[in-house]
Parts: sequence; C-alpha cells; structure tokens
Amino acid sequence: MTPEFAIEKVAVDVVAHLERHREAAARDEAATARELEAALAPIRAAYRESELPSTYFEALEAELRAALPAAWRAIAVPFTALEARGFARWRGGDLTARLAYVLGGLTLGGLIVWLPFIPIWEKWVPFALAVSGWWLPDAQVAWHRRRYGRELGRIIGRLAASQPALEARVPMNELLPPPGGAP
Repeated sequence: MTPEFAIEKVAVDVVAHLERHREAAARDEAATARELEAALAPIRAAYRESELPSTYFEALEAELRAALPAAWRAIAVPFTALEARGFARWRGGDLTARLAYVLGGLTLGGLIVWLPFIPIWEKWVPFALAVSGWWLPDAQVAWHRRRYGRELGRIIGRLAASQPALEARVPMNELLPPPGGAP
C-alpha cells in the first residue's frame, strides 16, 4: 500500500487526534470510540478518493479498533491523572520549592565536599547541585512527558508490526486493473 495509508502513519494521526482530546476522551470508552471514529473519518475519505482496494482499509480499521483504544486508554488515564496533579511536584514547583531545592543541593554538595570518605573535593560541586536543584521540577515534568511519549511510540510500533499481515489480506486481483484495457 502507499505510505500515506500505512498503519504506522494512520496510527500516528489517530493518536495525535486522541491526544488533542485526551482530557475528555481518556475517561470514557464511548468518548474514546467517538474520537477514534472522528480521527478515522478524514483518512477513510482520502482512502476512498484514492480508489485503492477497500479490503485493506477495512482490515486496517479493524486492527486499529481492536488494539488502539484499549492500549491508549491504559496509558492515557494514569498520565492524565498525573498531569492533573501537576506531575506530583512538591508545591507544584513554585518559587519556594525551587529555593528549597537550591538550598538542599547546596547543602548536599557541601557535605559531599566536606566528608572525607567521599573522594570529591572540587569546590564547584555544591554550586552545580544548587543550580540543578532549581531545574528539578522542570526535569520531573520532562521525564514524565518523555516516558509517556515512549509508551505511545511502543503502541504505534506494535501496530506497525502488523503491516505485512494487513497487506497480505488484499487479494492480487483487487490490485490489477479491470479487464478490458482502460485503467
């Protein structure tokens, strides 16, 4: 099939649509099904326009409907809840929290330099830990978002592995031009 209708690209488009509506769609299976249908509608229309065999797109839709909503909801629901809680950052990462992290980093760095059984005597270590403490709340958010993105990528990768099976469902006679000459 054409790359435009490969399951990987279609799944990326559908997941992007679901992510734009994650707040409402992740909570309810019916809402997820509605958003999945809304995401597939323009792809289905473009497929009809291209006049490719309908058996491929029917198989593609069946594969997406069977695998994607449950897998997406399994990771989207906890991520949405974590996002609603501010990624479990202490005090939401406000100025007080950041200053406490800076002070904690400076104190920890000072102890590392001062304690004789830790072989680090560079005087810049406390300041490096203090500066990194300022950015700790942002690092927590970035870590959670990246982990969620990797999980979405795994879902799409599992779906992409089914591409050869989808292509095998299209009979050869559907790919040939109609008899009588004109394509």
